[in-house]
Amino acid sequence: MKRINIYLSTLILITIAISGCSSTSGVIKIGLDTYTIATSASFGKGGIPAAKRIAYEEAGEQCQKLGNLEVYTLSEKSNGTTWVDGMFRFELNFRCLRPTDPEFKRQNLQSAPDSIIENRSR
Repeated sequence: MKRINIYLSTLILITIAISGCSSTSGVIKIGLDTYTIATSASFGKGGIPAAKRIAYEEAGEQCQKLGNLEVYTLSEKSNGTTWVDGMFRFELNFRCLRPTDPEFKRQNLQSAPDSIIENRSR
């Protein structure tokens, strides 16, 4: 009986992970024209690419509401899934700027490092 319960519990968890769900914090203002958004998506919903798409779509909608401004990415960060909830996470920090704004320039996107190594030897 215990073995059947373990199999059933495992099957339910796998079904939930594969069936897919996604969530978003919504756009949060963190400065004068600076915003952040955190999204997550399960493997069944598309994982990191889906979480990234959701974040950029909501960022674009926010900038459109502010007067057809463009999304200028400040940083993006993604984390792998966790066994606890099976969700892939993505965080986007951005600004809404006019294309003529002096700060608006061609973007060279790089992911934030997972770890930073500091050399303290002298």
